[in-house]
Amino acid sequence: MLEREQYTPGPANAAQIRKDGGKKWTLILVRELRHSPEKVWQALTDPAHLLEWAPFDTEGSLGTAGTTVKLTWAGTPTPIETRVTRADAPKVLEYGDMRWELEAFDGGTRLTLWHTIDRRFISMSAAGWHICFDVLDRLLIGTPIGRIVAGEAMKFGWPRLNSEYARQFGIETPSLRLQKQAQEYAEAREIQQALMPKEIPRMPGLEISGSCRPARIVGGDYFDVIKFGASRLGLCIADVSGKGMPAALLMSNLQAVVKALAAENTSPKELVEKVNRVMWHNTKEDKFITLFYGLLDIDRKTLQYANAGHNAPILTREDGVQVRLEQGGLIVGAFQESVYDQGEIALRPGDRLVMFTDGLSEAADGNGEEFGEKRLTEASFCNRQLSAEALHHCLLDRVTDFCGGEFEDDATVLVIAVS
Repeated sequence: MLEREQYTPGPANAAQIRKDGGKKWTLILVRELRHSPEKVWQALTDPAHLLEWAPFDTEGSLGTAGTTVKLTWAGTPTPIETRVTRADAPKVLEYGDMRWELEAFDGGTRLTLWHTIDRRFISMSAAGWHICFDVLDRLLIGTPIGRIVAGEAMKFGWPRLNSEYARQFGIETPSLRLQKQAQEYAEAREIQQALMPKEIPRMPGLEISGSCRPARIVGGDYFDVIKFGASRLGLCIADVSGKGMPAALLMSNLQAVVKALAAENTSPKELVEKVNRVMWHNTKEDKFITLFYGLLDIDRKTLQYANAGHNAPILTREDGVQVRLEQGGLIVGAFQESVYDQGEIALRPGDRLVMFTDGLSEAADGNGEEFGEKRLTEASFCNRQLSAEALHHCLLDRVTDFCGGEFEDDATVLVIAVS
């Protein structure tokens, strides 16, 4: 049927809902038809006509008040006994949870439907009736396209109409929630990417390479490399708990605080303690932040650092000796006056420092086994001769292959090579 294949419903028409209280609301739809009230009345009440356009079948006419008719909704196997409570032809028809009014209008009929239904399905019903009314109009003018109900309606614009009516009614549908989530995740990703360093500073005797591999749902990873003068660098990596926009906003707040407080003469211990006090005021009880901050002095060949509950970076010497940078204290934001220890380690030519977030170490394969810090440590050891950039990509590739590219959390890695 060519006309059926070409049918596309127009946009959602003006519709209203009456919030009656409780679980049920009343949907109010109006459609102007180019046919007399008598002709429309017949289509509303005659079983043969209803079979051509309505979302239900009946075993008898709906045109007589006081009669009980078995009515079967499309997609449901069990008929419902429905009593016709009013049938004033060709003006008013009432049965079950529906009321129809027909008003002669401009040579045709203004048809109004009141349908009281579970409020969870109000936009779905509006979309379904919209299509049914289109089919009714074509039936009445003599170019029937066949009933379009239940699953068949999915092929003819029902999902779009459902979303349009939901927006019109100011309610959310699963699809709208998904759209909102997708938009929120996209915005969160934009925030996250904006916080990452656009360009990593260069310094003689060092090579630095890093990136964040975002998960499907944006987490709260953040890293930065801050240059102080000609010989000092601030190295920062952090992980904010949570996903999506809340995590992105908290991460943005953290970055701003670190940027404001970090200075050439501010030790890692001082910085982390100051950041902790600020973030304690800005963080909810169920949120937390892990943070590692190091101050690298290329002239002195030292790295001072404070680790606030973060995954301990892995320092691999040229001879294969490995050291974990663990000194520090509790996660950021747990207690207002947390005190942190400061570590210091000498840097030597050939050293490779790997800083990472748990999205890298906790990436899991199809059986749920995590890549783990042991594998990460071994990979750092076996590839310690690589450049910072090559080691950075080697580690990411290893983990990506292990988990099949399915990261449940952001995976961030920052590699520093000392020459």
